[in-house]
Amino acid sequence: MSIARLRSGISVVKFSLHESKLRDALEQIADRYGIRDIIFAENGDVRPWARVLVNGRSHDFVGGLDAELHDGDNVAIIYPYSENF
Repeated sequence: MSIARLRSGISVVKFSLHESKLRDALEQIADRYGIRDIIFAENGDVRPWARVLVNGRSHDFVGGLDAELHDGDNVAIIYPYSENF
């Protein structure tokens, strides 16, 4: 289980945005669930080891954090490393 899931206590979130950028969605999720430090680096980019997918594709290949989101899009935050408990 990933640290993001452990800390947030959730595995799936459905939400609506007034803004339509990936960055806005990630910031809302990060702030709401207290996981900003494990998604974002100090410079505001996604941490190198965190994976953010939009409809199954890396955010890097769909416009980065400025990618436009549309109704029905799926955003996944995947942490490929997990802590052993």
